[in-house]
Amino acid sequence: MAFEAGQRVGDYEVVRVLGTGGLGEVYEVRHAISQRAEAMKVLLPDQRAADQMGERFRREIQMLGALSHPNIASLHNAFYFDGQLIMIMELVSGETLRSKSIRTLLSIPQVLRYARQILSALEYAHQRNVVHRDIKPSNIMITEEDEVKLLDFGIAITDRSAELTAPGFLVGSISYMSPEQISGDKATTRSDIYAVGVTLYEVLTGRLPVVGTSNFAIMRSHLTEQPIAPVELNPRLPAVLSNAVLKALEKKPEDRFASAKEFLMALNALSASETEEIYSMPTTMLPVQASTTPRPQPSGANLASKSVSASAPQNFPLGDITKKLAVYIGPIASVLVRKLAANCTDMDQLYKEAATHIASEADRQRFLQSKRS
Repeated sequence: MAFEAGQRVGDYEVVRVLGTGGLGEVYEVRHAISQRAEAMKVLLPDQRAADQMGERFRREIQMLGALSHPNIASLHNAFYFDGQLIMIMELVSGETLRSKSIRTLLSIPQVLRYARQILSALEYAHQRNVVHRDIKPSNIMITEEDEVKLLDFGIAITDRSAELTAPGFLVGSISYMSPEQISGDKATTRSDIYAVGVTLYEVLTGRLPVVGTSNFAIMRSHLTEQPIAPVELNPRLPAVLSNAVLKALEKKPEDRFASAKEFLMALNALSASETEEIYSMPTTMLPVQASTTPRPQPSGANLASKSVSASAPQNFPLGDITKKLAVYIGPIASVLVRKLAANCTDMDQLYKEAATHIASEADRQRFLQSKRS
């Protein structure tokens, strides 16, 4: 059954629906005594009838109950209500890494900080023999405090788990799935390393390392095609960072980092001069030449996740607009204006789109008025 706002579920009152996925629904709830806002996750009715889905849900609860890490969304409680298994979790306020990377331009230091937190969470989980199996930007929440929370251990496994997946059936997200998983082998900690590599590649370059117009083509790309080095798509990336991402994307598990900790050490190997240099860079996202091989865009993808032509319309005075915008947002203006120009049809639209990236309403108005000067 679906729950409604105001309904009492055990010691919790339903506030609102947060989201519905293929397997379950998530609600914001409030504990009747503590008044703490929390998240309640339940299986959809048609999924509750499937023994396998019920077993996955039970395992997710047990796994999360054994994990306590600042970068993993924590389990608070679990109980049965009218015969239905209920999971109560930490309510994470913020947005997913996918949403954030689409909405705004992430700096290299930001991405590095997120990567370190993701790897720290995975190192902790891996030490406890938990393999996530579904690392991707939409399962990585960025809190309002700009911290990472790793979500959705629904298909995670441990070394003691009995396999719930039938032979030849893939679990996970095709675009982020390791070659060994695609080949039908059991996922390991190095499979999570690969998925982190795909995630970082996408956020740092604006495109996936695998290409294809169908699931079959994407799977073949994972198995056989070497990705373009990230630094070739984004020349501002330090070579050490580009090489680390490529190592995480090696086809053979044994050629990747042996652990999340080793991957983390590689990121920490950036020299002092490289670190100082990237902290002065305006953005990770540069206009990238469109690939000659199209790839499917992630759901909800928009301007910031699509490849952008390096040539902007000639009738836009980009230099002048950039100078005016830079007064309010700094050097990032040069990349932002070029990116927006490729998708705007007139000056008014370009100015309005650029203005949305200025924090202060008064400054936004001053910028818009500068179009006439």
